[in-house]
Amino acid sequence: MRPHVDTILISCVAALLALSVLMVSSASLSVAEVRYHDAFHIIIHWLIYIPLGLLIMWLVSCVHPNWWKAASLPLLLAGFASVIAVLIFGQALNGAKRWFSIFGFSFQPVEMLKPTVILYMAYYMGTFPERLKQFSNGFAPMLLVLGLALTLLMLQPDFGNAALLTGVCFLMWFVGNVPFRHLATMGAIFAPIALIAVIAEPYRVKRLLSFTNPWDDRYNTGYQLVQSMIAFGSGGITGSGLGQGIQKLFYLPEAFTDFIAAVMGEELGLLGTASLIIIFAILIIRGLQIAMRCEHMFERLLVTGCTLLIGISFFINLAAVMGMIPTKGMPIPFFSYGGSALFGNCILMGLILGVYRHLPTPRKNTSHQQHLSGVHT
Repeated sequence: MRPHVDTILISCVAALLALSVLMVSSASLSVAEVRYHDAFHIIIHWLIYIPLGLLIMWLVSCVHPNWWKAASLPLLLAGFASVIAVLIFGQALNGAKRWFSIFGFSFQPVEMLKPTVILYMAYYMGTFPERLKQFSNGFAPMLLVLGLALTLLMLQPDFGNAALLTGVCFLMWFVGNVPFRHLATMGAIFAPIALIAVIAEPYRVKRLLSFTNPWDDRYNTGYQLVQSMIAFGSGGITGSGLGQGIQKLFYLPEAFTDFIAAVMGEELGLLGTASLIIIFAILIIRGLQIAMRCEHMFERLLVTGCTLLIGISFFINLAAVMGMIPTKGMPIPFFSYGGSALFGNCILMGLILGVYRHLPTPRKNTSHQQHLSGVHT
């Protein structure tokens, strides 16, 4: 009998959270002591967020996928409303309006918007597959939803999540049998728009130029990447030892959030970084295996979209901190500190586990059973 919970995915999440507690503790103690006059302030918050996130994941996994399918449009509207609300009432920080601040806790509505967009795309392609060949009354509604989501994200501005959501939607469209001519047309349109969005903001241009050779401006635009490279380089194969890293001591910005992989690379070395990659590889492969087992297109696309959103977020972060792509503030799912991101990823994982929980039980070989019963009679 198939268990109701996929032990492989649960084990991956548990391993990531366990590693996260170790690395957030190591990376945040000095920062918390200076910021809050309490070295354990950040890790205590993280130990509160983790059980709340796991509770959210369990509750979401208990809901039948058919309910999510029926509620996809109202949830999408709620996601849009939350992002619009943050643009009006949100807290401005470093020139961006992405957060609500409630009782000292910050919350990013984008983490709620991303799962609702995935839900809607899966619902639409699973419900109206015959419309996808047409553009105006088939593909256009999904394009409109994505366009509105990207517009709201760019108003914050949040270029990273806008690019992430675009990439995941394109992959879902590919899996959902959207004609290639539609995808090629949209790619030809989105590419120059993305280029204009980069050029329009001087700080994005500086970040892009500094990425090619951060050492040329190591104390300004290339500072983050240079410090990250130093962390990985000094870690070697086995690392300097847990808690023994130097870069987290106010050299490396956002050491316990966006650049926590660099802290891990310094303290646990190549072996620690490789273990992180292996865990995510297992998680992604297992998620796609579950998607392939789904009989209905909605469930298959839902699991695919959630898995890709988690997996691509990880690879964007790791590639950025290693200098393979321009630096981008994007946390590692289940590993970087951040309540909003954790809750959003727990929703994604809960949706995957919910689909797995409600997969039909494999049928037994009835002909073999009938043969055995005939022998006994």
